[in-house]
Amino acid sequence: MKYSILTILGILLFFSCKKEYRYIYDVENEVVYESNSEKNKQKSSAQFISILYSNLFQTSISLQESNQLSELRMAVGDKQVADNLIINNYVNSAGVNLPTDADMRADIPKFVEKTYIRFYLRKPTPYEAKFLKEEIENDPGLTPKLIYAAFAESNEYKFY
Repeated sequence: MKYSILTILGILLFFSCKKEYRYIYDVENEVVYESNSEKNKQKSSAQFISILYSNLFQTSISLQESNQLSELRMAVGDKQVADNLIINNYVNSAGVNLPTDADMRADIPKFVEKTYIRFYLRKPTPYEAKFLKEEIENDPGLTPKLIYAAFAESNEYKFY
C-alpha cells in the first residue's frame, strides 16, 4: 500500500511538471495607430471643423472662422449636408494642401498610407490598402481632391 501511494504521487508529480518555453520574436519597433473599432467618441462641431481644416490646409483655423462654421453646422438640421458643404468648400479652396495627381500616381502605396495616417491617424489594413490602390490604378479620373473629400466625409473621420 505504501509503495502504491508513492508510485501514484510520483506519477502525478511527473505529469504535473511542465517545462516553460519562452519564445522571443524579432519584432521591429513600429508605431501602432488606433483601429477603427477603438474610436468611440464623436467629435464636436468645433473639433470636426478644426481638425478638418488642419488636415486640408496643414495650418490651424482662425477662432472666428471656427466659431462661425460651428454655429452654422449646429444650426443645420442635417449634419451630413452641412459637413458635405464645408468639406467641398475647403477641398475646392485655393490654399488647400493637396498632392498632385502625378505625385499620387508615382507612388500609390505611399499615398494611401499617408492619407490614412493624415485622416484616420492609423495605417490602413492590408485590405484597405489593396482596395484603394486598385481603385486609383483602375480609375484615371480619381484625384487626390476626391479621395480627400471621401475620407473627410466618412463616418470614421467623425470619431476619435
